[in-house]
Amino acid sequence: MARDTARFDALVKVARQRLQELIEAKKHARSKSSTSTWSPPQRPRTKRIIIEDKPAVLIETADDDWKVDQDEEEQEEDEEYSDNKSKRRKLSDNIPKKKKEPIGNGPHTPPPLPEEYKMVIQEIGRGRNITEEMKLVIQKGLFETDLAKANNRLSIPFTQVLDHSFLTDEETHFLTTRDGNNKMKFKEVTIIEPSLERDKVKLSRWDMNKANGKNTSSNYVINGAWRHVAERNNLKPGNVVQLWSFRIDHELYLALVKIPNNSNN
Repeated sequence: MARDTARFDALVKVARQRLQELIEAKKHARSKSSTSTWSPPQRPRTKRIIIEDKPAVLIETADDDWKVDQDEEEQEEDEEYSDNKSKRRKLSDNIPKKKKEPIGNGPHTPPPLPEEYKMVIQEIGRGRNITEEMKLVIQKGLFETDLAKANNRLSIPFTQVLDHSFLTDEETHFLTTRDGNNKMKFKEVTIIEPSLERDKVKLSRWDMNKANGKNTSSNYVINGAWRHVAERNNLKPGNVVQLWSFRIDHELYLALVKIPNNSNN
């Protein structure tokens, strides 16, 4: 009886020891799984295969092949872009570019002042003295800058002036001086328009520095009511005009003549 009891106690001891080992192993497994980083299952990468004249096809690839597939795709796209760019360049080269026609300055031999202007001048000078013969100051083609509303000025480059004596020495010096606000002085002049209407404009001188910063470009400028003169007479870029001067009782007048298109030869 005593022997059976001892044997039973030994079995119980072994069972308890085994149970304790199982408990410790389970605790250890839980501790290990809690410290590990969980990562979601990765979705297979996709690769776009471009086949000429067919839509793109998406094919799943293994992660290990992704870098290789990506490089191939980028290379294919680069080649396709280069080909398309080259084709567009060739197409644009074949399209004829519209050349900007140069602005001409009218006939080599300037036509004389029209008779209707002379009649207006006689009317203005009635009872007064026409003290100076009519002088052609310039004959030029109009540029967009001459007609832009924002500019509001007709440019008369010194290099194109045909007769600088249309101004007196006093007037020439006056236009190089400034007023109390440091603005260039101007001379108000009556002008006869192509419509034979008359208006008052401002005659100024502008000296502008060239790009090299050393030399200057000088121009006489008609502004003031110039924009209205251009609008009333329907002046357009490319039109050729003449500017004449004359004096009545030593007072300076100007006449703007629009040369017909069929005379620009």
